[in-house]
Amino acid sequence: MTQFNNGKVYHGSDAVQGGRLQGATAETDYFYFFCPNCPDKEMLRVLDHGVRHEQPDNPYDTKVGGPKSATGFVLALKVHCRKCGFTDFVKIGNLGWQGGKHQEALDSTV
Repeated sequence: MTQFNNGKVYHGSDAVQGGRLQGATAETDYFYFFCPNCPDKEMLRVLDHGVRHEQPDNPYDTKVGGPKSATGFVLALKVHCRKCGFTDFVKIGNLGWQGGKHQEALDSTV
């Protein structure tokens, strides 16, 4: 079984934090990240992925109400721009900020 990032330490840089990494869906339901360095929304390739964390419950279920999560999880992705060579890491999951407005997430210490 392979390890994410070949077992090397990783963390997303400032380029993917603070609202600088953006993305959207296109013709289907697939989500694409845009290179934070290139103009015109150059799409990043996902080179690697890994389950960073998984647990049977999600502590936010009781805090935010509504439908319950099937599990708690964090996925890590290694992304790369073919145009400029930018390579970085980003995480996505349901164990972090759980609602509200984007600015509130940026201001949050959660």
